Amino acid sequence: LKGGGSNCLQKADLPNYSWPRPAHAARASPPRRNKQRHQAAMGAAGSQGPIGDICLYVVTQICQQAFKATNTPVPDHPAYDEPAPAAGGGGNVFVLILALDYKATSNPLTCSIDGRNMEQLIGACGVPQQNITAMYDEQCTKENVEQAVEQIGSQCGPGDFFVYYYSGHGTNLADQSGDEADGQDEAFCFVTPDGQVNFDSCMSDDDFSHLMTENLDEEVNVLILTDCCHSGTIADFNSGDWSGRKAISIAGCQDEQTSGDIGKGGIFTHSMLLAIGSLAENGEDDYSVGKLYNETLEKDDDVFDSKQEITLQTAPGFKPNAMPWPLIPQGGWQPPLQGYS
Repeated sequence: LKGGGSNCLQKADLPNYSWPRPAHAARASPPRRNKQRHQAAMGAAGSQGPIGDICLYVVTQICQQAFKATNTPVPDHPAYDEPAPAAGGGGNVFVLILALDYKATSNPLTCSIDGRNMEQLIGACGVPQQNITAMYDEQCTKENVEQAVEQIGSQCGPGDFFVYYYSGHGTNLADQSGDEADGQDEAFCFVTPDGQVNFDSCMSDDDFSHLMTENLDEEVNVLILTDCCHSGTIADFNSGDWSGRKAISIAGCQDEQTSGDIGKGGIFTHSMLLAIGSLAENGEDDYSVGKLYNETLEKDDDVFDSKQEITLQTAPGFKPNAMPWPLIPQGGWQPPLQGYS
């Protein structure tokens, strides 16, 4: 678990309640998934691309619903017209990395390791350095994050990719807009300038949704990667803000769950990096976000056998295989846990 406890902050952890929570708090314990059944489903999803696409078409195009998969393989047959820039497609890739260790609190994590690992990957993908914004610890105040999204959004045009990566604490807040069935918003735990977490430093999924959609062109490909607790629907794709957008989120767990840490970064991030390494080793340089998600599930099963349930969700009307995965290493890169794959 992250920091030897959990990377999860509850309401009782925030000021006006009783921040911080004692260390070694218990994590959620969903049942382990049936690995054999998971692999069978993986085969079906991977081999029946056209059939899977028909099902996705009904859900996303006709019903205009946000597609969601939790530890379930998705159709990964490419359903896009142009590959990612690294595979010869057009557009540019912009990346925002946010990683917090919370060293000034009693709930520290090792998320800066995740951030550095992502920086190394992205550097190997040929993304220009000026297109990469990495922020750590006290740099990650809510105000600074808002400014970063606004600045990057002003540079993104139609056909570009914006990758938002977050590794840190996640929490639940009381739903303020009435759009949550469980009465709780999900939230990013950013910090104050002195490294503390309080109610005002957190960014709810409602605020995040508004921030992203107000600052990004509708034709930008948006990929949201969140290695934190309570993150399954933290992109808030069911809100009207995302309708018609090209956006996919992959989260480390469901809204009611916690995400694990191995003391050297997060389980979700390492599983994803192992998946990218495996696909590169197999010579694949053009594949969908859906395929990367499926491979990430396999690596989580094989290496960690974790209890957290990695979740993929799309904006209403969009499909998990309609976006090419934009982070394709061009050689000389290996995932940090390569020996465990």
